[in-house]
Amino acid sequence: MSEKVNVQNTDAVQKDYTEHFVPQVHRIGRSTMAIAFVLAFLPVIFFILVKGYRMPVSSYVSVTIAISSIGIGMWLTEPISYWPVLGSAGTYIGYLSGNVGAMRFPVALNLQSTLNASINTPRGQIVTIVGIVASVVMNLVILLVTVLAGDWIVGILPAVVIASFSFVMAGLFGCMIIMRWDGEDGIVKGFINSLPYLVLAIIIKIISSKVAALMTWGMALSVGACILLAYVFYKRDCKKAGQ
Repeated sequence: MSEKVNVQNTDAVQKDYTEHFVPQVHRIGRSTMAIAFVLAFLPVIFFILVKGYRMPVSSYVSVTIAISSIGIGMWLTEPISYWPVLGSAGTYIGYLSGNVGAMRFPVALNLQSTLNASINTPRGQIVTIVGIVASVVMNLVILLVTVLAGDWIVGILPAVVIASFSFVMAGLFGCMIIMRWDGEDGIVKGFINSLPYLVLAIIIKIISSKVAALMTWGMALSVGACILLAYVFYKRDCKKAGQ
């Protein structure tokens, strides 16, 4: 009897999650991103309408083209790369607050691994959302302290500590890779499973860096190729399982 009630409760939670929670996440997420998009133009509007600064339209067009050519690969591939861990709500919050790769993604991945909560479940979604929001609040607190007392803090730090800041990004990426590898089968098995994707990404990155026309598309090509490879492995595994 108890198991039957638990199953019914689980089904009800999953139904509410699918029919109400997920659509509401996209509704709120799209609205907030649209508002942020409009607000991003406020500095330009201020300079034009209040300060009276004027620039030729061609200047705005050339800057837009230059920035787009550099960032379009990242704009297309980063959300796709991080979404399997962040989920829909986490992706909206992460890209609205920023610092996705360095803060939001590691926090979400660590929470899901520690609590054994998959992002594909309501529990995993709630855990991820709470963790990402907490990281945003902590970022704001740390940023406030840094702005108010940053010069004083940096001034008392030894030179060796300041020099070590250049290794922060390498340490973060290394931490994320190890967390991804350290699954139920251990780090060695996780590394072996990830090796084909790692090799493929490195090869494509090297090739794209040598071809001028592909330089701005290196990340996009690497992510796309790895997704295609994952699909090939998925179809192979389904065929082995007789599905």
